[in-house]
Amino acid sequence: MPHRFSLKLATPVVIIFGAGASRGGLAGQPIPPPVDSEFFTVAARLTGHGTPALSKRVLRSVWDLYDRIEGVTLEQYYRELETRASIASIAKSVGKPKDWARRIVDLEELIRRVYVHTTTEEKKGHRVPVSSGPHQAILDALPEGSTILTFNYDMLIEESFRTATLWNPRDGFAIRLPGITHDWARGWLRRHNVPRTATSKVHLLKLHGSLGWASYPNRQVKLKARPYYVSQGRFESVSVLAPGLNKRIHVNPYRQFWREARLRLQGCKSLLIVGYSLPDTDLLARALFSEVVRLRHAQEAYLSLLVLADPATTVRERFVKLLTPALGPIGRVVHFESLEKLAPFSAPHD
Repeated sequence: MPHRFSLKLATPVVIIFGAGASRGGLAGQPIPPPVDSEFFTVAARLTGHGTPALSKRVLRSVWDLYDRIEGVTLEQYYRELETRASIASIAKSVGKPKDWARRIVDLEELIRRVYVHTTTEEKKGHRVPVSSGPHQAILDALPEGSTILTFNYDMLIEESFRTATLWNPRDGFAIRLPGITHDWARGWLRRHNVPRTATSKVHLLKLHGSLGWASYPNRQVKLKARPYYVSQGRFESVSVLAPGLNKRIHVNPYRQFWREARLRLQGCKSLLIVGYSLPDTDLLARALFSEVVRLRHAQEAYLSLLVLADPATTVRERFVKLLTPALGPIGRVVHFESLEKLAPFSAPHD
């Protein structure tokens, strides 16, 4: 039987899944998906498909810059490469030039592989996706008209829908993406026995892109046929906004996703934030939240319910401080220490 929240969820609902949600949802994996601060530690543990060689090359590059691996975050290193490549493009080094652009390409492929390896399992030489029980329970409980936001690249949310009652990849990303007849989408639709007339009743907005998307010539994106493919010596392109300073949210379809995210955050009654820390370095996300809070406060369009699920008290306190003006005099805040503790609560929503 599907779980239902014991919380009364006033609709419409927006739920945000962060990297901590993926990590918590797959805590039983031999190597669970990393959060930003764990990325290089996790990358060093991966085996198979030529990934260790790539990982060692990237880790040597990290060591060259910082004389350490521990404590260096993915975002910190990517931004270092990005800025150095920018400088090198206008003032070429003399003597011992570094190929910063090549290092970025290596890192982007390692990012893809880390999230493929940690959200799949090996079967007969192929990587096949796994699902998250806590995600399934939460997704089952979402009422129609809900919006799921994520900054994650992985496809754990898509793979954790137990049925197609609420969502399917035909129209579930808020826009229709080409590639629905390719391997991954066709397999998803077949496994979930989706009728041709089925429509999604919730939308999934992936604000930083997806391992399951590839760039399309007209600057749109399409669904990849084999998003979990990894092979020695072969790099795969995906459509993601890399963890650097220059996130191209003004280019479609990301412009559409970010606009829709702002509108839905501005109009929701219940907001659930699960395993997302809103890092100080993610200036675009912070600006998105700040603008939503400003507008809701000015219009007295207050939230009825804010649910925070994160093991770090400091993270939950950060969101309470940020969102208090949007809660006004009537909003209620409920805390959970983890995704796993949020998932089992069961009762009908409003």
